[in-house]
Amino acid sequence: MTRQLLVFVDGVRAGVLGCDVRSSTFRYDRPYLARRTPTPLSLSLPVGPREYGPEAVEPFLWGLLPDNAETLRRWALDARPQADEHNPFTLLQHYGLDCAGAVQFVRPENEATFERHGGLSRLSDTQIGAQIRAMNADPSRWTFDDRDGRFSLGGAQAKFGLLREDDAWALPTGATPTTHIVKPGIPEFRGSAVNEHVCLTLAARLGLVAARSRIDRFDGETAVVVERYDRLRLAEARPPERSARGLRRIHQEDFCQALSVMPSQKYEDDGGPGLGRMAALLRRQLPRDEAQRAIERLLLGVAFNWLIAAPDAHAKNYSVLLSGRQIALAPLYDIATLTPYDRYRPERMRLAQKVAGTYRPAEIGGLGWRTEAAARDLDPDRFGDRITELVAAAPDHIRALCSDPALRAMDPEFVDDLRAALLDRVAAAAAALR
Repeated sequence: MTRQLLVFVDGVRAGVLGCDVRSSTFRYDRPYLARRTPTPLSLSLPVGPREYGPEAVEPFLWGLLPDNAETLRRWALDARPQADEHNPFTLLQHYGLDCAGAVQFVRPENEATFERHGGLSRLSDTQIGAQIRAMNADPSRWTFDDRDGRFSLGGAQAKFGLLREDDAWALPTGATPTTHIVKPGIPEFRGSAVNEHVCLTLAARLGLVAARSRIDRFDGETAVVVERYDRLRLAEARPPERSARGLRRIHQEDFCQALSVMPSQKYEDDGGPGLGRMAALLRRQLPRDEAQRAIERLLLGVAFNWLIAAPDAHAKNYSVLLSGRQIALAPLYDIATLTPYDRYRPERMRLAQKVAGTYRPAEIGGLGWRTEAAARDLDPDRFGDRITELVAAAPDHIRALCSDPALRAMDPEFVDDLRAALLDRVAAAAAALR
């Protein structure tokens, strides 16, 4: 027997997800195909009349779910007996009303009413702090146990979604979107929330497009709060977006989803997409001039991760925004440096993707960046100059960021360590460019 979920993109029914004992399938609805510029569910699932099989569908579905086996096990137990931790369909029928991008998964019997069933549950700092403490004790606890909010966020790090409205925090329920992602940090990496905020803000100050973040303290617990770039506030809700609370979902997917690669293969060393495959996708999907700009932005993002010695910039940490036939590279997100931690060894550290044939930042200098730029059909000298500008500008921004009184109030000793470690790494990068 085949079970079904209705798939909505940007509030419009796009197709039907089917699941039997063996696999998942997806087919676009005819009315959706007849729209002037329908947004694809994924670049790996182009808009058309065919039925897509599990080889294309399941990498996309798994990419919407936590990359954390214990979290999936907990979710399946919470939704038993209908959910199976090894079946993304069964998980998304419970946790698929608010995902990355504009996709929503709706049970057929709820189609007529699901948009009316959204709401908010206001949260105090004490309640949010309690959730952060619970997550620090058990990183599989991504949801509030006593609340009925149901969202799904990808990635391995513990996090949860909230909505910011009228200068207060709330947990959305039903179809209401979240607007922010709260990440308490990784317990074994001291100050990791501060680390991520500093790195994202540094990227933005250096002229890169990065997700906006802030550091907050909830009942004494520190977290980085990242504004969702896949949510847009509207002056008023209006069709066809069918937005909730004046919010519109913007569709997006990561490069693993776009290339039909399972999340378990997100690192290039594990068979995942490297810069060559990612750049080739952009060239296939975009006009030449737009592709050139997007590939330069992508390569600059990788260069920033090299500059700060961030090891986790795999293909799931780069995404594209989708709207009709339009495609754009998403802002940078999920960036943190390894430099302030004991396990950082400059000569042994590896990046998530190869640059000019090597994973090791210590082996990448000016020639390496020009070689990589040329391989991606970019002007090597122009790109090399851009890298030099990034490196030269970084120290002043690092000092300014780490002198911010509000940031220092979180953990002044760690902020000092972070500043010193980043400045040392930038000095090494500058030397490598000479």
